[in-house]
Amino acid sequence: MTKQDWAYVEERLKKQFAIVVLSCDGYRLSLTLKQISDMGLAICTYVNGEFKGRWMLEDCEERRRFLYPRTRYVMSAKDRKSWVKDFGKRWLKAHNIDVDKTYTDYLPWWKSFRSLKAHLIKNNTSIELVSEAL
Repeated sequence: MTKQDWAYVEERLKKQFAIVVLSCDGYRLSLTLKQISDMGLAICTYVNGEFKGRWMLEDCEERRRFLYPRTRYVMSAKDRKSWVKDFGKRWLKAHNIDVDKTYTDYLPWWKSFRSLKAHLIKNNTSIELVSEAL
């Protein structure tokens, strides 16, 4: 895709009910701006016209290519700080307690177009603008 194509896609995705369809390495990716919370909007992804919940749980091609990987700490910042203060780093290490442990979950929406674009470019070799609706 050209720079103008990406600008066009970004502009179209500022309208809530517009749908942009991309072809990414043989997959048909539909992007649309939807409401995900009371006051929040995000770009939702549909692969080949559908979304399957198992993509968020199982490691698969669709998850790696199109879903948003979100890494979070197991413990809150307040708890991490408290554990280090109360027990000390040496004691925590001796008892194999990692206060900085993280996990990654995958979401079907993107709050940033720039991060979506970067993820698509990184994980797909061929991206083409197919069409747009509305």
